[in-house]
Formats: sequence, structure tokens, C-alpha cells
Amino acid sequence: MTIYSFKMQVAGIDPDRDGFEDAFYGKDCDDALIAVVNGTLFLDFDREAESYESAVASATRDIGRAGGTVVRVDPILE
Repeated sequence: MTIYSFKMQVAGIDPDRDGFEDAFYGKDCDDALIAVVNGTLFLDFDREAESYESAVASATRDIGRAGGTVVRVDPILE
């Protein structure tokens, strides 16, 4: 398996709410760095999977389980 890096813009979770990060704990998003830029929530993932598409699909499912919706996905090129 390979590690794929990508950034997801997320809606549906209020980053101004105290402890909003807790929505992601226990939802298999521990491979993501959480960032808020100008009030917009982003998760930067380093996800191990068999393909980029599988990595994005599993991260999208996990974000949905946390109550969020993926707005945009951008690969992180190293």
C-alpha cells in the first residue's frame, strides 16, 4: 500500500464551535491535520490505501461519519 497526501475542504462542521475537532476523534481521521483558514475548515490527510481514489473515498466516508461534507479535494504534491 502507498500513502497518499491530499487536502479536503469540509463543510457542515462549525470551526467556531468550541471543541469542533472532537467530531473527528474516533472517526478514523487520525491521519489528518486539521486547519481553519479564514473560517474555512480543511483536513490534510496522509492516508494509506491501494489507490488515490480509495484513499479519497475512505476519507470522504470518515468525514461523513463525523458529520461533515467534503466540498473540495486537492492532491498535495511533494
